[in-house]
Amino acid sequence: MSRRPWFTLSMWTGIRFMPWIRVLARHGFRVSPSRIPRAMGITAASLGNELLTAIQEIFWGRSLRAARIEEDPVVILGHWRSGTTLLHELLACDRRLVAPSTIQCAVPSHVVLSEQFATERLGFLLPGSRPMDAMRMGFARPQEDELALCNLGLPSPWWTVAFPNDPPPDPDYETLERVSEADRDRWIDAWTGFLRTIQFEHPGRLLLKNPLHTYRVPLIRGVFPQADFLHLVRDPYDMVPSCLHFWRRISEDHGLQRPRGCDLEDRVIASIRRMEQRIADTWSGIPEQHRLRLRYEDLVADPLAVLRGCYDHFGWPGRDDAEPAWRAHLDAERGYRRNELPLDDRLRDRIGRDLGEVLDRNGYRRR
Repeated sequence: MSRRPWFTLSMWTGIRFMPWIRVLARHGFRVSPSRIPRAMGITAASLGNELLTAIQEIFWGRSLRAARIEEDPVVILGHWRSGTTLLHELLACDRRLVAPSTIQCAVPSHVVLSEQFATERLGFLLPGSRPMDAMRMGFARPQEDELALCNLGLPSPWWTVAFPNDPPPDPDYETLERVSEADRDRWIDAWTGFLRTIQFEHPGRLLLKNPLHTYRVPLIRGVFPQADFLHLVRDPYDMVPSCLHFWRRISEDHGLQRPRGCDLEDRVIASIRRMEQRIADTWSGIPEQHRLRLRYEDLVADPLAVLRGCYDHFGWPGRDDAEPAWRAHLDAERGYRRNELPLDDRLRDRIGRDLGEVLDRNGYRRR
C-alpha cells in the first residue's frame, strides 16, 4: 500500500467548493472511512479555491474572457499506458508548443494568480516521481487536460480514480454525443475557457494529451477543424499489465474509496476494446495531413526518428531548433527504467481471446 505524507497534494485539491459537493453527492458521499481525512482536506482546500478564484476574477476576469486560442492544437490520443506521456513530454520540449502543465490542470480556476508562486515555492508538495511508473513529476511538467476539467467540476469518466468501487462514472462524457446540447456546450465552453487561460500568459500552439480525447475526435474537430492528431498504439500484452498496475496505484494514492479492484481487469479490457473501436470508427474522418498513427515500440526504440517523422508529416516548423531540447530531455531521462510487470498464462490467454481484433488491427502478433 502506498503511504503518502500528509502534505502531498491530492489530484482533486484544486476543485471549488460547490462543484466538489456536487461530485460527492453524485457518488452518494460514499467515502471510505480511511479516506475521510483526504476528503476533508479537499473540502478545506475547495474553500480556499473559492477565495483565490474570486481574486483572479477581479484582476484578470475580463482579460481572460477576451483571450484567444492562437492556433488549432496538436492532440495526442491513445489508451492509458500506450506512451502518450512520453510523447507529450518530448514534444513539449519545443518552445513553439505549449502543453498544459501540472499546476495549470491542478488549479484551473485560479491558475493565473497561483501558477508562478506554486511552481517556484510549492514543488515540495509533489512526490519526486509518479508512483505507478517512477516518471519524474513537477508543477511545470506537462499534464493531461482531463484533470483540469475535473477540477472545474465537470462530469468525467476520470472521476473513477476518486471512486474506484462505483460503476464507471459519466459514461456519456466519453464522446459527449449522448448528452444534451446544453451540457455539451457547457463542456466545450469550460474546456476552451481553460485553454484560453493557458494562452493568456503562454503563447504558442497548444499541445494536448488526454486518453479520453480518443473518444472525442469528431467533437474536437468541430471546435478545432485544423487540429493535428497523433495516435499511439502499444502491444496489449505489455499495455494491459501496465494498465492494471497504473489503476491500482493511482486509485490508492488519489481515491476516496479503498479500492477493491475486483472487476479491474474486466474494466481495463472493456476500455481498450471500446476505445480502439471508437478510434477505428472516427480516424478516417480526419484528413490524412492532420493525422498520424505511431507505435510505442518505435518511440522508445528511436525517439528522435519518430519525432522527426512527426514534423515532416505535418509540416511543422522548427524541427532543427527543437532537436537539441529533445536530446537534452532524453539525456536527463537516460537512467529511467520502465516497469517490468508479470504476465501470467491466464492473462496472456485472455488478452489473445478478448483483444484479438486489437492485436490484428495494430499489427501485433498473438502470443
